[in-house]
Amino acid sequence: MENDKMVIYLAGYIQGTVIDQCVAWRKKIREVYDNWGMKPYPITWLDPLNGEKFEEISTDGLKGVMPPHMIVHKDYKCVEKCDVVLVNMDTFGESRPLTGTICELAWAWQMHKIIVMITDEPKYKFHPFLTYFASWIVPDVETLLKEKVLNQIYKSLNSAQY
Repeated sequence: MENDKMVIYLAGYIQGTVIDQCVAWRKKIREVYDNWGMKPYPITWLDPLNGEKFEEISTDGLKGVMPPHMIVHKDYKCVEKCDVVLVNMDTFGESRPLTGTICELAWAWQMHKIIVMITDEPKYKFHPFLTYFASWIVPDVETLLKEKVLNQIYKSLNSAQY
């Protein structure tokens, strides 16, 4: 944790044809925690879409404003820097696989990061590797927020309160 703030990397699908949905779930979670009570919750967000020019993300999601090597190196550093990888496995109806996201999950596992997976897809939530990697699995963003999963993780890492 940096300065008592939990660092969370928002991993998940990125594709130009569904960019609104790729942004929306990240934005929803950030808005809830950035407007927590009278002050923001102590979280620093690492978001692969920060500062991105969305119109330059290709429809297949494989090209953007950065060269491919930089995308991979940036995402690796984000996984390395964070305390928690919050990964959404939704492809929003698209058929391209979650190749980059799966790589990020493997890096996170190797680096002993906490992994919170958002999925209701049987092919992910029952896959032996992914269920082994995931510290916590929730079916959707609403459940993540309602059950205060990130709050529980923060308190267990930072401040026990009885």
